[in-house]
Amino acid sequence: MTDNKNIAPLRRQILEVILSNGRPMSMAELEHSLGSPNDLANESEQALVGLCKAGLLVRLRGDRIGVAKEMDLVLGRVEVHSNGFGFLLPDDGSEDLYLSPRQLRRAMPDDRVLGRVRRIDRQGRKEAAIVEVLNSVNRTVLGRFETDSAVNVIRPQDKRIAHMIHVAPGDESGAAHGQVVVGEIIVHPGNSTYVQARVTEILAQDKPAALATESAIRRRQLPREWPCAIAGELERISREPGCEKDLTCKDLTNEPFITIDGADARDFDDAVHCASDGDDFLLDVAIADVSRFVRSDSALDQVARERGNSAYFPDRVIPMLPELLSNDLCSLRPGRMRWVFACQIRVRSSGEIAEYKFSQARIRSAARLTYEDASAFLRDPKGDGPSISTAVQENLKMLDKVATALGAHRRGRGGVEFEFPQALISYDPNGTIASIKNAPRSSATGLIEECMLAANVCAARALDSHLPEAIYRIHETPDRDAVADLRRVLGFFGVKLPGRGVPPALDFSAALAAAREKGAPVAALQMLMLRTMKQARYASCAQPHFALGFERYTHFTSPIRRYPDLIVHRLLKGILGLGSSAEPTGGPGELGEVADHCSVTDRRAEEASREVTGWLKAEFMSRHIGETFTGRVSGVTAFGVFVTLDLFQVDGLVHISELGNDYFHFDPSLMLLVAEHSGRRISLGDVMTVRVTGARPDEAKIDFVPLEPVGGENKARWKRRTTKKR
Repeated sequence: MTDNKNIAPLRRQILEVILSNGRPMSMAELEHSLGSPNDLANESEQALVGLCKAGLLVRLRGDRIGVAKEMDLVLGRVEVHSNGFGFLLPDDGSEDLYLSPRQLRRAMPDDRVLGRVRRIDRQGRKEAAIVEVLNSVNRTVLGRFETDSAVNVIRPQDKRIAHMIHVAPGDESGAAHGQVVVGEIIVHPGNSTYVQARVTEILAQDKPAALATESAIRRRQLPREWPCAIAGELERISREPGCEKDLTCKDLTNEPFITIDGADARDFDDAVHCASDGDDFLLDVAIADVSRFVRSDSALDQVARERGNSAYFPDRVIPMLPELLSNDLCSLRPGRMRWVFACQIRVRSSGEIAEYKFSQARIRSAARLTYEDASAFLRDPKGDGPSISTAVQENLKMLDKVATALGAHRRGRGGVEFEFPQALISYDPNGTIASIKNAPRSSATGLIEECMLAANVCAARALDSHLPEAIYRIHETPDRDAVADLRRVLGFFGVKLPGRGVPPALDFSAALAAAREKGAPVAALQMLMLRTMKQARYASCAQPHFALGFERYTHFTSPIRRYPDLIVHRLLKGILGLGSSAEPTGGPGELGEVADHCSVTDRRAEEASREVTGWLKAEFMSRHIGETFTGRVSGVTAFGVFVTLDLFQVDGLVHISELGNDYFHFDPSLMLLVAEHSGRRISLGDVMTVRVTGARPDEAKIDFVPLEPVGGENKARWKRRTTKKR
């Protein structure tokens, strides 16, 4: 097997040779320029294949190799819409290129391709032709198996896949007509417009959660198979001595650290402890020392980087790291000695962070508490909650005090304070939703969040003060136009967002507070405000986090389930010079690549989880068809309104055709639907009683109809224009 470390320099050498040559090269010319062709034949071919898959080079006729950029080719990803057309999204961030349905016959959603601009249409859009499919992420497909006497096909669950997937005789694996199956694609449209697969799995039709999760996993192409290469590394790790044998680490085993997580938590990567020191607090945030086990450029590191993060679903988890690490050696179980990378923070009574220091340590968690257990104790220390030791009780009380101080200081300096209603979803053993209830936010949840935020801020400050680039979590300022639209809607409810441009985050919080005082629909306005903002992402340069109000911020506290946190641990250890743990993290630009990749995997996992929840909520509401509920308008569009039920925190659509015997016109500037003849209007926050009329779980859609004609309570706010404009 070729050593990957030997391939990387060779890849750079090949690129340099071909770029400096100024024209495509034959294989013979390339091998001559590289030198020692016999010795490097296998390695150069492997490096060349990797460069071609990455889209940097392309094989041409006559056994020649060229640089894609120099041939006016565009490298990017295919995005497909369910109505048949798509776009080529260039990697360099340039203008998206339109792909016609004919071009999409050669590709599938999310494929990486090389394309070329073929023409500019009448609408001024650049239209691309697909030159080469470099890498297809669609290795499997989920769909319904259909058969007749002549043809077997899989009809894909993913509406973006327009291809009919053919199954050859003998590849059905016993699938019957109408069953939902998983197919392994063996002929991709990049090689032929004909797509073929073999059935590899038949899914149980009576388990909605499994079906929903399988659909989301395959739609997002989440990696879940472990490569064989990690087996040897796991075997070596399992034989390593325990942390009690390492005397170089700081011994914190006598401190009553505790973990506080949800009742269904599957890994425990953070533990906390707090004590007083005069008027100050000494807060210790101990994080599982994953970097001790997962070394840079190891097989484990490569698979963790590919996954980017763990993905959580009601019926399973797709972990970033194998179970030996995620659920055992790196999990801070109570009573077990564990290695940690700790951040000790001195916090003033005002909540200001005075100083901090990082160290390798070992701890023994004194208790594993749920958010409910910890909150119950903090509400009533003498109540009938779980039995916990005196030391743990004192720790909890101090943690509550330091979290209160940290939160007050943070809110005073900036950040947007959202208060979304919490939906407590309970699941059956098979992952199906059993009930949905509204639940207040627990005090222990906020306690842990404040501790984690403080540790993340300290990590970001340390990185920024020592390194030219690292991994940061950034959140950019909202666009001016989006803020202007938000300001108009807030103004409709009598709420002012100061300024003309983009105000600081504190002003957004002030606007929400004013909305609560005025009785405005805060839940809907919060969601509108959230949509106004950009998505948080990872970056290699330090930038502010707008929503949190921090000048520098990163992710340090979850290396079991987030790859950026693992990189941050390595960088901090490098700053501290902590022996063999201070490993290199790659050459110039690599941290930027890691940040971009993990931003994508983070969104991918979040979208997959949201898709499954939407599917299961629709399945849950399918059991309530015909029943009536009260809710509030949470979204207004040109085709209808979305209503969130008070009882379940579930959204459904009331189509515009169901709103009454009138013509309704959409005012996007104020998020209103206005009836042409009666003047009735429908706006955010309006109360509506609806009947459930339909649910489509595979599309995560729920249909409502109102029980009576609808209209807002403040009709006087809108007046029909009956006179000519002067």
